[in-house]
Amino acid sequence: MYGDGPSSIIVEHDVLREAYIPEKLKAREIQIEQILCCLSPVINRQKPIHVWLHGKPGTGKTTAAIHVLRHLEEKASVKSIIINCWKKKTFYEIVDEMISEFGILSANEHRTSFKLERLRSFFRNHPFIIVLDEVDQVKPRELSSVLYNLDSMLNAGIVCISSSTRALTGLEERVRSRLNPHTVFFPCYSSRVLLDILIERAGLALAEGSWTLTALRKIAAIARGDARAAIRILRKTAILADHQLLDRITSETLKEQLNAVKETRKAQALDSLTKDHRMLYEIVKEKDGIVSGDLWKRYKRRCSQIRRRPLASRTFSDYASRLVQAGLITSERARVRGKVRLFRVCNP
Repeated sequence: MYGDGPSSIIVEHDVLREAYIPEKLKAREIQIEQILCCLSPVINRQKPIHVWLHGKPGTGKTTAAIHVLRHLEEKASVKSIIINCWKKKTFYEIVDEMISEFGILSANEHRTSFKLERLRSFFRNHPFIIVLDEVDQVKPRELSSVLYNLDSMLNAGIVCISSSTRALTGLEERVRSRLNPHTVFFPCYSSRVLLDILIERAGLALAEGSWTLTALRKIAAIARGDARAAIRILRKTAILADHQLLDRITSETLKEQLNAVKETRKAQALDSLTKDHRMLYEIVKEKDGIVSGDLWKRYKRRCSQIRRRPLASRTFSDYASRLVQAGLITSERARVRGKVRLFRVCNP
């Protein structure tokens, strides 16, 4: 249904794919300069400074790293490799990936000690860059081993990419001290920058007259600073419009995608909360416009029905507030006497 077949709206599919790297990255000049400054010693065959890139998904961390690697490869034929730590989570899996990527050994060689020696020999006089993407997916103890061995075994610059510095602070002290990376923070994109990114992609990827600024503004708003999510929404909306044999993105096709994003985001938010949070949410959903007192009574009744110990009354308001913060329900002053709140489910 949503394949990449003939399209009247999408004229350049590659521009809307995650692998696409634009020539210039908007609002990431400072981050790119910092990364380049740390890694540039590799041009003179000196060991680079390790770098730790962190920020929420869709803030351009991996794209910026690839952008810098391409610059170094063009300027000095610097060798580099990007390893996805969702798939390769141990030192030996990473070593095997490097052996395979650079074609250093034949496939029938299995001795780890021999592999390590060949890697040392291969890179002894040629510093290179290894990027560990999604590095926070590696268990803390294993990550300490991975980074310690890579730093000591190879004349390499290590670029770690994660959603936060939590994985860095969780390293063994000796490893953290030895690695001593320069940290680079990637903030969420503003709605204005996201709109500029979408305008650029739409201009390159979509047929003239098939999109409007109003549609792109709505996508930028719901993406909440996540460029990857914004581009995905744009692509899915264009594909959906094509499937409906339309020649442009309509408000109806866009609304369908935006609602799907909201529902997915709501499900993810609920999954991250406790069972008591979810029980409170379901009660509000069943009786929209419920006051705090009635919510508390219904919650206790439901706990009694399933033989679950209810929250303490003083904790109840904190849990309700957490649902508000997660964007699942709204809270307002009820039009009655006293400190009574009125809860409603957020509109889709």
